Amino acid sequence: PIMKKQQFGRIITYGFQDVEHTPGWMYRAAFSAAKSGLASLTKSLALEVAEYGITVNMVCPGDIVGDMKESDIIKARLLEDNETPVGRSGTGEDIARIIEFLCDENSDMITGSIISASGGVDVVHKSKKTSP
Repeated sequence: PIMKKQQFGRIITYGFQDVEHTPGWMYRAAFSAAKSGLASLTKSLALEVAEYGITVNMVCPGDIVGDMKESDIIKARLLEDNETPVGRSGTGEDIARIIEFLCDENSDMITGSIISASGGVDVVHKSKKTSP
């Protein structure tokens, strides 16, 4: 209600890579079902509140683990990551930058979007891959 009254708001939800295509994720059935539903809620809510200047988007972090959650991009670039196509691990800063952009008042044309930040890693099927 506050966002509607002020005619401005930003809602950011969190998902996982390719959630908009509802992939199966072994041993994470409840999690993937919840996030797939949240993806649909994100898109639906974006339509419902757009007229009030409110945007609703989903950010889908890649495989950001351990200390990298609190790390920054510069530190990550110093550590080679052969399992990530871009050559470095994702960081909390990567996700924060996306959120900062989406929260900007000039990002009002981006709503109902699902934005992946995985560095090219297939996070969902990572455990099933075999080496070439």
